[in-house]
Amino acid sequence: MKLAPALLSLTLLLPAALAAEEVGNDSFHWQGEALAKPVGGEKFAASAFIHPLKTPSGFVLTNTQPIDHLHHFGIWWPWKFIEVDGARYNTWEIQMGEGAHVATAAKKVSSEDGVTTWELHNQTLAKPKNGEPFVALTEVTRLSQSRAGDANIFDIEIRHEAKDKPVTIVNYRYSGFTWRGSKEWNKDNSLMTTSGGKGRDDANGTQARWVLVSGDAPNGKASMLLLSAASSIAGAEEQVRVWDAKSHNGAPFVNFNPVMSKSLELNAENKAVSHRKYRVIAADRAITPEEAEKIWREWMGS
Repeated sequence: MKLAPALLSLTLLLPAALAAEEVGNDSFHWQGEALAKPVGGEKFAASAFIHPLKTPSGFVLTNTQPIDHLHHFGIWWPWKFIEVDGARYNTWEIQMGEGAHVATAAKKVSSEDGVTTWELHNQTLAKPKNGEPFVALTEVTRLSQSRAGDANIFDIEIRHEAKDKPVTIVNYRYSGFTWRGSKEWNKDNSLMTTSGGKGRDDANGTQARWVLVSGDAPNGKASMLLLSAASSIAGAEEQVRVWDAKSHNGAPFVNFNPVMSKSLELNAENKAVSHRKYRVIAADRAITPEEAEKIWREWMGS
């Protein structure tokens, strides 16, 4: 496969042990290397995302490279903008050629009592207009998968560090941990609820501990429940970016965004951006808001 010059430059930064291990099972797949034949060409050759992610019955709850946004990739967590030495880089829309969030290596660390855990190593790359690409952020993520009855459970804990120079995560309306939902769901056959009691048309920009989307599935109903631990780790709930019913026919899009209101330097003190933790539950039934709140509280140990 012939790589475009910009992608080739980024690829040269990656270690030879790229995606040393296949990560996933019959419930999900981790994209540990650049997509071989991305829609839209090599500028969309992303890695470091989860797709497909399924319920136990096999209903796919993620969507990748939908025609309206070719840079959307299932479950993924790049920053929209980072700033290094006064220069700003877009690491979300990889087709812009300013940067990217990429996988570098992975390994299984444990498998016991029905829980399998992998350690994922990723990087956030910046590509100056006049200069060589460089690694701005290093990342170690713990991804665990388990099964509980009619639901697959995924725990994702993300830790970032600035590589050589201070990095600021720039405030923007979308940035960070994101889910692009099932291509089968829209405003007519799915419902969205947040921990704040908001729905698809009024949740955007509000704070949330969790976001629940339930909809039609081949076997009846399915649910995607996304939980954030930000209130415990960082002391405040994240704001969420979601699409309303008028946006792309209400296609499911949920973004937990710690920098919607202000920029934050990436360091140990600002855990909102340096240490993030989420739980994702893919169920073969309709989870109620009351159940979602109970699940979140049990997860938080309260």
